[in-house]
Amino acid sequence: MKTLLSLIAAVILMFSSFLSPAKAIVLFDDVYASHPFAFEIAYLYEEGIINGYRDGTFRPNDPVTRAHAVAMIGRALNLDDTSRSTGFRDVSANNRFSGYIASAVEEGIVFGFPNNYFRPNWTVTRAQTVAMLDRAFYFPEAPANTFKDMSANHFAFDAVSRLAHQGVARGYSNNTFRPDVPVTRAQFSAFLARAIEPSFIPEKQELLMTANDILADLKAKKFSDVATYVSSTDGLTFCPYSGGCIDSGGVTFTKAQLPNFMKNSTNYLWGYQDGSGFEIKLTPAKYYSAYLMNATYTAKERYGQTIQPTTHEFIHQLYPQATIVEYYYPGTDRYGQMDWQSLNMVFEKNSSGDWQLIAIVNDRWTI
Repeated sequence: MKTLLSLIAAVILMFSSFLSPAKAIVLFDDVYASHPFAFEIAYLYEEGIINGYRDGTFRPNDPVTRAHAVAMIGRALNLDDTSRSTGFRDVSANNRFSGYIASAVEEGIVFGFPNNYFRPNWTVTRAQTVAMLDRAFYFPEAPANTFKDMSANHFAFDAVSRLAHQGVARGYSNNTFRPDVPVTRAQFSAFLARAIEPSFIPEKQELLMTANDILADLKAKKFSDVATYVSSTDGLTFCPYSGGCIDSGGVTFTKAQLPNFMKNSTNYLWGYQDGSGFEIKLTPAKYYSAYLMNATYTAKERYGQTIQPTTHEFIHQLYPQATIVEYYYPGTDRYGQMDWQSLNMVFEKNSSGDWQLIAIVNDRWTI
């Protein structure tokens, strides 16, 4: 593998939103910066999710096998890769991917074939790729896709609808999806990178920039500016705990009420302390200090995967079609990171297709 020095400056400039500037960007001998999925491949390589071959190549045009697909998804999800029995006649415990295959089956990400076969060397199609990613990662419900070659009774129809709506899967210019076309290593990398890092989707990158602007407004206590991102009909809901948001619903402020958020002297019941069950009854200004902005949240360069998946599971129970931008405070060594906190901006699209902020859900560990 070699570093293409003549292209490094351009790649770093274009990819700075996804990788730390301290990391060098290494491209494979057969993947140049001009490749349409070069950044996605570089990102997955930096994250340790994909590997190349010993001769320094990535072989982007080679088809993806079921075993390789499961291994890449397994690394992205940190699944157990301990070699072990899989129960499949064609995947022994000595198979280098047996751990990932066993784990993926346990998680319901992939299934075998009749008579206990897994077919690890069979190639993966576009439809199969989308179905696996749909099972592996959370994607909210979405309108039915309108691809000309996708019927409603196709096994991957709903998965294609969800991933296409989110921008993870894309069709062709003639409005086809081509579900039975085999996926290359480069194409699979693009699918997977978008699934775990939505910043690769231009629309989601714009949403991330919007969320960073909202975070700056919150830090500056400019709730009149926050109000510009809020629906006139739905308002903005605040919840101190993700689970409590389901139980008590938090407190909702209308768009007109938000500019005076910090001056509002009303004591609201925001919810209940997680653990003790004591009431959280505070003025908005005190809630701001005690829960909303109680941690040091910094602007995000990437979406990244949540470290507290239960938080997002709770939020999606209440807002099934939402997209979440999470700001995470990892806690301190003094308390063994048990003092972690998160601020989750919950967005939904309105009828015009514009993102609107509908909730800000905080979360933390409480003893």
